[in-house]
Amino acid sequence: MGRLVLVAILAGGLILYPSKLGLDSYAEELLAARSIEAEALIKLELQLPFKVKSNWVSDDSNLPGIVWQAGDQEIKFAIQGGKFIASDPADTWFVYGWFGPLKAIQEAYNIKYPKWGDRHNGIDFAGKIGLEIVSASDGRVAFVGNKYGKTVVIKSGSYKITYGHLLDVVVKTGDSVAVGDLIGHLGDTGTINPHLHFEVDQIETGQRLAVNPVPLINTDWDKVIIPNTKANQFINEKSAFEQLNFAW
Repeated sequence: MGRLVLVAILAGGLILYPSKLGLDSYAEELLAARSIEAEALIKLELQLPFKVKSNWVSDDSNLPGIVWQAGDQEIKFAIQGGKFIASDPADTWFVYGWFGPLKAIQEAYNIKYPKWGDRHNGIDFAGKIGLEIVSASDGRVAFVGNKYGKTVVIKSGSYKITYGHLLDVVVKTGDSVAVGDLIGHLGDTGTINPHLHFEVDQIETGQRLAVNPVPLINTDWDKVIIPNTKANQFINEKSAFEQLNFAW
């Protein structure tokens, strides 16, 4: 889930393509989800799963890469061995895959996700391998194992918060965790590019709801590196904050 695809173009170097999710039609699913959607936006407050701020320095080396606009700046994201690489010691993380129906899914090269109605069911945070990943909430570790690569799931009330593609895990099932506690490190297990797959699900009365984490995370998104790529663009007119939860 949340894989990123890099395609080699011999004549022009490496061009990076996102492998994310999009949407055809899901009106019926939205109606089914609305009964508990309002509660999902009220009950849970999250912090970012990092101890450090978002930062990515534009690469000035001869490494292949791609340039994207990110806010008011252009950033060259370096690529090596078919993966994003942190080419500057100050590099930390950036958003490379919002929650919801993303434009990237419409591309022929992209993997489809019919289980989620061809929507992305979390946020993908690309970043530097080995970056500390911390709990975004208080809770108890409900799962440690192989799901999205090395994965930790933390239960917080009726919610399950998933941290996928970790390099390693430093908690075990049954542990109690508080906001900011270390749970592992950013990696590339079960995927191509190093990134954290961050997913929130609400499980209530037998229904599983994929919850949009964006409005639940207490942060200033204007200060986060969010490149203008199809992995961060929607096929509808809604913003990242407005993307609707969905049942699955």
